[in-house]
Amino acid sequence: MPKISTFRYADWSLKRKLFVYMLLLALILLAILAAGLIIFGRTKSTADHYTESLEVQMEVFEKDITVHFDHLAASAVTMSAEMSAILDEQLTLRQIAFADLTDSDAGIAAVQEAMIEPLRQKLLQVNCSGVFVMLDATVNSALPQAARSKTGLYLQTTGYDIANPDILMYRGRSDIARAHGIMPHRKWRLEFRTDLLPGHTADFSDLAADSLAQAWRVSDMFTLPGTSERALLLTIPVLGPDGSVWGICGVEISASYFLTYHQQPAKLPHLSCLLSQKHENILITAESLNCGGSDAYFHTMTDDYAIMRTGDVLMRFQAENFSYIGLTKPISLSPGQAEHTLSVMIPLEDYQGAIYKGIVQTLALTLLLFFFTVSFCRYFSRRFLSPLLAALEQIKSDQRDEVSSNIPEILDLIDYLSRQEQEHGEQVTALEQQNQAAEDEKRRLQAEYEQALRDVSRIETEYREAQNELQRVQAKIERLAYSRKAEIDPADYQFFLDGLQTLTETERNLFAYYLAGKSANDILVLMNIKESTLKYHNHNLLGKLGVSSRKQMLRYAEVMRQQKEAIQ
Repeated sequence: MPKISTFRYADWSLKRKLFVYMLLLALILLAILAAGLIIFGRTKSTADHYTESLEVQMEVFEKDITVHFDHLAASAVTMSAEMSAILDEQLTLRQIAFADLTDSDAGIAAVQEAMIEPLRQKLLQVNCSGVFVMLDATVNSALPQAARSKTGLYLQTTGYDIANPDILMYRGRSDIARAHGIMPHRKWRLEFRTDLLPGHTADFSDLAADSLAQAWRVSDMFTLPGTSERALLLTIPVLGPDGSVWGICGVEISASYFLTYHQQPAKLPHLSCLLSQKHENILITAESLNCGGSDAYFHTMTDDYAIMRTGDVLMRFQAENFSYIGLTKPISLSPGQAEHTLSVMIPLEDYQGAIYKGIVQTLALTLLLFFFTVSFCRYFSRRFLSPLLAALEQIKSDQRDEVSSNIPEILDLIDYLSRQEQEHGEQVTALEQQNQAAEDEKRRLQAEYEQALRDVSRIETEYREAQNELQRVQAKIERLAYSRKAEIDPADYQFFLDGLQTLTETERNLFAYYLAGKSANDILVLMNIKESTLKYHNHNLLGKLGVSSRKQMLRYAEVMRQQKEAIQ
């Protein structure tokens, strides 16, 4: 008898075991897949990952720019009030009007002396690369360029060390600068040239209508005269007590300062962030200030880039030699002015490399899953199928009594096969008896079939002989008919032919039956008439044909047939 294990696992059905194994396999593969996705960072697509990262970077960059320019505007408003107060104080001490400063070297020197220290303190306090005040006055109105030459002070920081900057005088009196420990800039000039400061040559009176807090403006990007440094200026009017415009003051944000101050903390490698003039579908780097990530990477962008959409969110920046992928966003830096554009981007090569890396990681994860799938399938096959196959081999070897298995289905199968074998033996015996009876019946039927074949052969022979006899008789009749044709009276024969045309339909049918060799009894059945009716029709038929008997009628009919065949 088969041995039955007492372990509880042995009581499980194959269906239950297979379900448990497949459930374990699915859970293990899901765990491996989840771990792989987390390890490789593949929980989202490359495009979604970079879109999300760039959107976060844009949000941080926009917040930095907005907060920075809000602080600069607040400082500029304060600076305007301070410069207005200093200028008013100096004019009061000298008891002159503002217009009297023009051509007054002593007056302008006194105003600059009073303003230089407050300006230096403002430069050290405010996050900017320079501060300036430009008055609507000049030291020598007789010069040809006096109309575009304005006096004032312009202090700048140098280098990239924002914490400990060196201060230089870019515009103003150099003797006053040296007296305060400030060295003149290598491109120092005494006065401003308004034609070299784009956006600041307009009549200052158009700013007086606004309140001071709303009067500040941001200039276009421009190159500082005499240098290669690009910058933008935040300007605000300097007002007199009566509201007249005495000049403008403000702060400078140079490209080098912007690069250092706005370095972005980011996980994205090779990040570039730009603040630029707004143009339709184009980024002009000559009109931009840009910075990089906090990892100190920065790629100087000198080309103009066409902006093209590559998806639902991401934009492509395409120049002749370089390509970037990123985002753009409009931003308004000052009230009442045209919008600027913020851009954050990474090199297209990085983006494409990340896509390629994602594909490689996906393939690696797929191969890893395939490896684990094959490994677990082999394990489960040994765990599940090997005992089953071993038991089946024992069953096939007719060693059922020696089968040792802990699979209930195998034990049930052995019991079922034993019963089936017994029933099969009984069925085989019955089938053998039926087969023997069938063989006997087959032999009997074969003998009868052979006898039937012999009878058919005999009948066919007799049939052929009868056919030959019939042909012989018909030929003899034809010869007799032909030989008796001469015995037929032509007038009677012609009367016969004419009479055929006068027959009724019933008489024609009766004539046709006689020609076909039908007997009187056959005609009675075929025409469904009585014998007296048949005699009546016979009398009329023979009378119309001019014959005295059916025999004579058939003789004339045979002659008529032969004539027709001769004509054809």
